[in-house]
Formats: sequence, structure tokens, C-alpha cells
Amino acid sequence: MTQVAFHLNVPATPQGWRAYVCRLLAKAHAARARVWVAVADDELAALDEALWTLPADDFVPHVRWDAAALLVQRSPIVLAPPTVPPPGPRGVVVNVQPQWLDWLDQGAPPTRVIEIVSTDDEAKAAARQRWRRYQQLGWDPQAYDRAARAGAPAGA
Repeated sequence: MTQVAFHLNVPATPQGWRAYVCRLLAKAHAARARVWVAVADDELAALDEALWTLPADDFVPHVRWDAAALLVQRSPIVLAPPTVPPPGPRGVVVNVQPQWLDWLDQGAPPTRVIEIVSTDDEAKAAARQRWRRYQQLGWDPQAYDRAARAGAPAGA
């Protein structure tokens, strides 16, 4: 069964959530995960740039979905708009935008889905709807509250 994790209270500022996603993808790469990242069209270039500007010791190899097919196939991390499904199996899907991924429940499901939810009230409301959708699929979502971690200020 697909594991679903909601990462709650991620900073709502573009710089804040990008930094969080970059750290998450660095950990995923270190774990040798194959990740498909669904990000809003207007944020795709900024996240791509943020990943390329990480320090050399945190390098996260990635490509955009519209790169050459061989690069997309071989890259451990692919950034794509939410309407574009992976062309083949990916172990992990990271959803960095508030809409349900229409292709997610079609075909072979991923091993894991990670939903990034900011402190913004609209993002939280959309996340509740996605949570219910996962439950309808029989996937048991889990919440990981960033603000509940020791030392993490709420809304930071």
C-alpha cells in the first residue's frame, strides 16, 4: 500500500518552502529514492534554480520534465507541473502545490507520496480535501507537523 505523509506547517514564503523542499530532496537523493516532484508551473523554474544553487556538498541531481527523455528516465529527481504524470515508475511523488494530482490514482501507484502543506489557511483547506481523497483510495495518510518539532517556531 502507498504511504502518504503530509508535511504540515512548512513556511508559506517562497524562499521558506523552497528551502524545505530542497532539504527534503537532498535526503531523498541520499536515500537513493527516485522522485517525481509536482510543482506549480509558475514555481517550477524557481525550484529548479534553488536546487542548482545548493552548496556543492548538498548537490541534488535533477532535471525538468521537458528534458530529453533519456535524462528524465535516468535522473533520480524530476520536476514537473502537476498535470504531467511520470512516464514510468517512480518510488516517491512529492506534491508541492495545493491541487489533487489527477493522475495519482491511475495506473501503478507510487510507493510513497509526500504532500507539502504550508502555514497558509487556503493551503491547509486544500490539504484536508486531499487527505480525504487518500482515505477514499484506502491509503492511510499520516501527518508530520514541522511546527511541533522542538525548537521550530510556528509559521516559520
